[in-house]
Amino acid sequence: MAFPQTLTGKYGWEKVTTTAQKQKLGTRMQIGDREFVYASTGEAITVGKLVMGGAGTAAHQVDLAVSAASAGGTTVTLSGSLSIAKDLYKDGWLIFNDVEEEGHIYRVKSNTLVSSATGCVVTIDEEDGLVTAITTSQQVGLYENPYKDVEAHDANDVDHAPLGWTCVDIASGSYGWLCVKGFTSALIDGTPAAGVPLIASNGVDGAVEVYDEDGTVNLSFVGYMGPIAGVAGEYGLIKANIG
Repeated sequence: MAFPQTLTGKYGWEKVTTTAQKQKLGTRMQIGDREFVYASTGEAITVGKLVMGGAGTAAHQVDLAVSAASAGGTTVTLSGSLSIAKDLYKDGWLIFNDVEEEGHIYRVKSNTLVSSATGCVVTIDEEDGLVTAITTSQQVGLYENPYKDVEAHDANDVDHAPLGWTCVDIASGSYGWLCVKGFTSALIDGTPAAGVPLIASNGVDGAVEVYDEDGTVNLSFVGYMGPIAGVAGEYGLIKANIG
């Protein structure tokens, strides 16, 4: 199934949700001076909430062993015994996290099924293939698409980077749009003054609060308060600033 990577939308399109996938996860949509990204939900999320990506499978994210492969090849075979569902990492990322080719990242096109077995084949979605040959010394990690199964930003259990704000209620297992740039409505924690920088709240799930670095807590910068001060527990106009 092929989808465009960017769209130019109309006001109101950001509020459309579906139970069937209509765009590639991570697709961008521009509407006037606002920018949105397409995502699926792993739980029901109400409007105006800051969301984050899911945690994924930690055991798959670092130090996986691989078989040797030639430069220009488009597959990487995992040599360790693993259990991975077919295409679990489709549209996600393969990174080389350690040894020799560390730092390289490739988009995943597909992966084969393995159940407590070696030999999972990961196909990368790059026509030029691997930049250089790889050996059995390399170590890799697999990450699901960050816009798959997103959840409300959890103040007490951060699993992933903040990804944007819901523009309408989105049911669990459904698809919709997150605002990442421009003005949007957001749940407020505290009383941030007009124009001040905002971070993900460390006290209220899905909310934002004023940036107030105290040297011990480093929270994610996500935007700016709008033209008037925010009111705790209410929704205010903010300027989103998530890439």
